[in-house]
Amino acid sequence: MTKLKIVLGLILLLPGAPRAETPMANRYLPAEKLPWYQEAPNVPVKLAPLWGDRATGEAGTLLNAPAGFKSGLHSHTADYWAVVVEGTWEHWVPSTGEGKGIRLKPGAHWTQVRTQWHEDACVSSTPCTIFLFNKAPYKTEFPKKN
Repeated sequence: MTKLKIVLGLILLLPGAPRAETPMANRYLPAEKLPWYQEAPNVPVKLAPLWGDRATGEAGTLLNAPAGFKSGLHSHTADYWAVVVEGTWEHWVPSTGEGKGIRLKPGAHWTQVRTQWHEDACVSSTPCTIFLFNKAPYKTEFPKKN
């Protein structure tokens, strides 16, 4: 019996082994109570976490950018999925031309692979809100200045 307990314990330590999940609970967060914060100094983008912590793992986050915002070249440490909630957005990869000139309106979706340099812009006359989802720890990185 002791050997069986040890084997079962070791199996549970394996990656991908079944684990007890935290039970799901209903949660409501009115838009006016979203905990917006500025992503970085000198960058006018605000973020509001919906669930999880994007710095440590899976998370859903809203991003808000002012009309006319241009991100400049940057990348992220995790793959992500995005959906435009409001405004008109552009997202492109300069090295390949992927996405260049495609206007993404509410309901539009794109994905971005980690560490690939890309740019974004809010091209509407109103602010843009984007829903972001990542599974792995997520950090925004900018090219190093010489």
